[in-house]
Amino acid sequence: MENEYYGARVARLSQRMADANIDAFFTLAAPSMRYLTGFTGEEGFLLALQDEMHLIVDGRFTTQAQEECPWVDVIEYKGQFTSALAGLLISRRIHWLGFEKERISYVQAEQMRAALPSIAMIATEQVVEGMRAVKDARELELMRSAGRIADTAYDAMICRLRPGMAENEAAALLEYEMRKAGAQGTSFSTIVGSGARGALPHGIASDKVIEANDVVVIDFGVCYKGYMSDCTRTVAFGDQPRDVMDAYARLLEAQQLGLSRIQAGVSSRSVDTAVRDNLGEHDLSKYFTHGLGHGVGLEIHEAPRLSQGTDTVLEAGHVVTCEPGIYLPGRYGMRIEDTVIVTGGGYEPLTALSKSLVLV
Repeated sequence: MENEYYGARVARLSQRMADANIDAFFTLAAPSMRYLTGFTGEEGFLLALQDEMHLIVDGRFTTQAQEECPWVDVIEYKGQFTSALAGLLISRRIHWLGFEKERISYVQAEQMRAALPSIAMIATEQVVEGMRAVKDARELELMRSAGRIADTAYDAMICRLRPGMAENEAAALLEYEMRKAGAQGTSFSTIVGSGARGALPHGIASDKVIEANDVVVIDFGVCYKGYMSDCTRTVAFGDQPRDVMDAYARLLEAQQLGLSRIQAGVSSRSVDTAVRDNLGEHDLSKYFTHGLGHGVGLEIHEAPRLSQGTDTVLEAGHVVTCEPGIYLPGRYGMRIEDTVIVTGGGYEPLTALSKSLVLV
């Protein structure tokens, strides 16, 4: 069964290789290796030929690779991985080798060129990532599970969050609840930004103490069987100034508008534009300093993007975030984020958490 599951992906890869006019494809990106073979190790090298898959690992991962993906040829290398790679390519008379240009370091590329002087190395992009963007039924079920785990952890943490608690303590409590609920880990460093630190869009938790009047941004995600979740909620204790309540109401309105625009066939840039224009009507777009969203899957940031810098036609099976934010330096920040599955008629949310600002 697993052989057939991954075999179908390899068949699709072979067609994409043919379309790119390459004889072989090389990747060292752990998410791509996992997608194509099921190998969960954090380091290795995958060489795909038209009718062969070779997983090249060092001695730390040999047994793991053989157990996890017995349908793949596992090769243990010693010294430089390029020696094993060169042997395979030369013996198969390969001329055109594609590699993921955004995944390989300059040093690794130079090592490969030195070991493969007779082979043309072709820089590629989106060969595997393009396949990964649309999730299949198994992947979507894993992502639903990741979302449920994240919701359970947040609900357990938020009822214990109090003024006087350090941001680090709140993050540690949330991460403990993630593990307790079944997560294998976090999908990124948990963000807890209170008061002025909330205006840092990626301000990870610090030793700052959360004060009674602080607005607190909590951005978190779990990793479950390789798949990620991503969610942000903004909360505050007690009564807040009118400008804070108004800004949050406008932000929630904008986020709901963005979600309402998400469906298959829609331009990803147009969703970002709609939200940005909505915030602009309230003179708040200047405080929205990042793209509206990104794809989620085996990585926390992957295709497609919802931003002004890219434009993709959304497809059923894409999984994306919708996360507008408002950041006032020196004062406060706020962000509301949900991850959703794109469907033919709209979207399916993977998050079911309250969006109320004030905790009671």
